[in-house]
Amino acid sequence: MKHSLSDGGSLLYLHGIEGSYIKETEVKVLGYENGGYILDKTILHYQGGGQPGDRGMLISGDLKIPIYNVRKKGKNVLHLSKVEAPIVRAKLVLDWERRYRIMKMHTLQHAISAVVFKTGFPSLVTEVFPGYGYIESDSSSIKVNGEGYTINKTARNVRRYEVKRDDLEPKLMARCNLDKLPKSVEEISVVEIEGLDSCACAGTHVKNTSEIGDYWLRTPGKRIEFGLF
Repeated sequence: MKHSLSDGGSLLYLHGIEGSYIKETEVKVLGYENGGYILDKTILHYQGGGQPGDRGMLISGDLKIPIYNVRKKGKNVLHLSKVEAPIVRAKLVLDWERRYRIMKMHTLQHAISAVVFKTGFPSLVTEVFPGYGYIESDSSSIKVNGEGYTINKTARNVRRYEVKRDDLEPKLMARCNLDKLPKSVEEISVVEIEGLDSCACAGTHVKNTSEIGDYWLRTPGKRIEFGLF
């Protein structure tokens, strides 16, 4: 049987910026198919939007089931595991150390993209991983000014809010490429970095840019590469 996971209320990491910091939660197991567990809710981000899937563990009694990735298939979010067990209720635990590095990287990517966008370089492709990321533009001479090297030095608050698609401001539409977002999606999750950026995003982020810590950045050709020390 197929079980649907609501894209709104059941993706707990989208519940404000605080949702990114939920490390564990009790879940009901709805089934196991295509190599993954389907749950009534999740704190694990599924792979997509330039962010990798989370890792974690389902704990039911003495049974500990590793989750090595999370993918979306149709309306279902699959918590991929090589261990199939007949469990009904469990505690879902996030691999927090790995996730927190991804959160830092994703917020850093948004900030760098905002900095270069102001100088005329849109971000066409972005990908982040636990300690490395890149941004691709359509220019072979992309440049990053001084602000791009001091993002962690200015403590800017980060927040998440929802906005109806029809209410999106033209400025936000210009910064974000929403062409790949299905037209059926009416509520858009927006991540805002105080005084620097607003962009539609369903990924996980830190609460303040000061959390990013030290990072490196280089610009080989039309790609910006960056990572955490």
